Amino acid sequence: MMSEQTAADKKTSKGSRKARVMAARLSATQAVYQMMGNDQSASDVVKEFIDFRLGQSFEGEELVTSDEALFQKIVEDTEKKRSDIDLAVSEALHDRDRGAKGERSTSLEPLLLSILLCGACELMIHREVDAPVIISDYLNVTHAFYDQGESKLVNAILDQIRKKTEGAIEEKEKPDD
Repeated sequence: MMSEQTAADKKTSKGSRKARVMAARLSATQAVYQMMGNDQSASDVVKEFIDFRLGQSFEGEELVTSDEALFQKIVEDTEKKRSDIDLAVSEALHDRDRGAKGERSTSLEPLLLSILLCGACELMIHREVDAPVIISDYLNVTHAFYDQGESKLVNAILDQIRKKTEGAIEEKEKPDD
């Protein structure tokens, strides 16, 4: 007789480490989008995703299981450091717009903003991962939702944040003369 699978059994690590990390970044983007749209806390959304979404099948297809720890860290850190992350994204957008022959960004649609917030969070806070890896993964997240020029915007903004973050770290590490 076949035993019933528990929720924990269904969420065993499916997919390579890289695939689980990518799934965590995609899920975090969706969670932050949900937080903004429904005015929910990170803890509520993280619980909902872990209990009902991560590692589940979609239209009969088994999905790669997200790295739950990374997913939770991104979502919670995005909420905790939201004002710093918003400032970094706003400054990068402003810097980009100054160089773009009169073009101005008025506001970003919520999904695109969610991608930028999660990517910026990782670049600013989760420095244990190389920045190009983080940027590449968020470009892949962008391609999952968009097929126009949005990926160029995400790349430009996240790269600008990377440069400022690395510059601030280098400045802190300089010895006093």
